[in-house]
Amino acid sequence: MIKIRDLKISYSYGDAFTVEALDLEKGEVASIIGKNGCGKTTLLRTIAGLLPYEGSVTIDDTECRNMNVRDRAKKAAYLPQLIRPVSLDVQTLVEHGRYPWHGNNRRISDEDKVFIENALDITKMKEFQKRDLTELSGGQLRRAYLAMVIAQNADMILLDEPTTFMDIESQALFYEIAAELAAKGHGIIMTCHNIEQGFSYSDRIVLMEERCIRKTGTPKELVKEKKELRSIFGAAVKESEDKELLYQYILTK
Repeated sequence: MIKIRDLKISYSYGDAFTVEALDLEKGEVASIIGKNGCGKTTLLRTIAGLLPYEGSVTIDDTECRNMNVRDRAKKAAYLPQLIRPVSLDVQTLVEHGRYPWHGNNRRISDEDKVFIENALDITKMKEFQKRDLTELSGGQLRRAYLAMVIAQNADMILLDEPTTFMDIESQALFYEIAAELAAKGHGIIMTCHNIEQGFSYSDRIVLMEERCIRKTGTPKELVKEKKELRSIFGAAVKESEDKELLYQYILTK
């Protein structure tokens, strides 16, 4: 579980990012939703231990700033939005996900192989495992990096705009994967700019605006906050019973 209390992050241009209190649980998919520039990525990178902060960010009751890199990586895996193809095959990339558990000086164990194979299977990347990353499409590349993160087997998985460059079929697969991982006890925390997707596939929503959190709750709770949603996004959301729609929640005026 991740607990944030009295968080403050200072920017060089003077404005501050603040979070009074936020709890993010294992076993659920949580989407951080807000306009570009509102602080979604800053919040995620802080939890991942990549930014200095005031206040408290704990993972399983241990202060994030007090963890070394490997111990923190065992607790929380982070996948940034911007990833680049390098000259590396998919199999080797996914093996990198096991680094926090054995470092540079240990060969891949049988236990590691189980996590690696599972990650390739769940992301449907096994057929590409010998393919160089530079030969993959944008969506395949993101699935390869997602497989690496899954192989890491951290309790909490932090994903910044994970469906970027994915086609509709790959996006649907991603949300299936997220639900499966949550059902197995992982906490999935992702930033999302697509309101319909966020509401339709998440257990918890975190609404952000101007570097602070406005509301948190389940989709069914926040769908009622139409005035708040219109204020933030210029549109509200409603739940639909039409089974032919791609998303359960759709945008309204």
